[in-house]
Amino acid sequence: MAGIHIMSERSLTRVNFNVRATGVKGRIERAAIELFAARGVDGVSIADIAAAAGVAQGALYRHYRGKDELATQLFADAYLRTGTDLAAICGAQPRFAARIEAMVTHFCALYDRDAALFRFMLIAQHDVLPRLNDAGPTPVAVIEGTVADEISAGEIAAISPAEGAAAIMGIVLQTALFHIYGRLAGPLLPRAPALARAAIAAIAALASAKQRS
Repeated sequence: MAGIHIMSERSLTRVNFNVRATGVKGRIERAAIELFAARGVDGVSIADIAAAAGVAQGALYRHYRGKDELATQLFADAYLRTGTDLAAICGAQPRFAARIEAMVTHFCALYDRDAALFRFMLIAQHDVLPRLNDAGPTPVAVIEGTVADEISAGEIAAISPAEGAAAIMGIVLQTALFHIYGRLAGPLLPRAPALARAAIAAIAALASAKQRS
């Protein structure tokens, strides 16, 4: 994976919401991420978060107005930071295949570092995502833009960028789901090159089908 940009340790730690933090706010955020990832936001109560963080419920209200604000803030911070990181990755890679491999590598590194955060952002986020504002690039928008750039350059047929993004992210997310459910073992990062090749092949298949239709 020489030449492929992976998020820095500093960036990973920032996105990881201070996993080793002992402060009350840090413990609340960490507990919330773990619970939201496992149960979804609707399946978690303020009492659940407080108990998991080892704090009184009132301590949470000193930092957030409620569960929904906590979930939205945690999701927005992580999701938009990931989008910004992916945009920087694309800017550093001139060719489509290198961009895809770098982004897939980034996702795999994030999963290995913080599976709960990955799951909250990309798998269990359905009830939080609609609340997100347009404060910055999202991971999906960056991937769609990468596909759209390849189409504009005439390198692939004019498929829907959304279809392309779905194919790329689907390969990563399904692999993560198999890991969560115990069907795969070991870190995802070593699998990143193979997953990237599968994503590029999926895009090529979509483009080929488009040309035949």
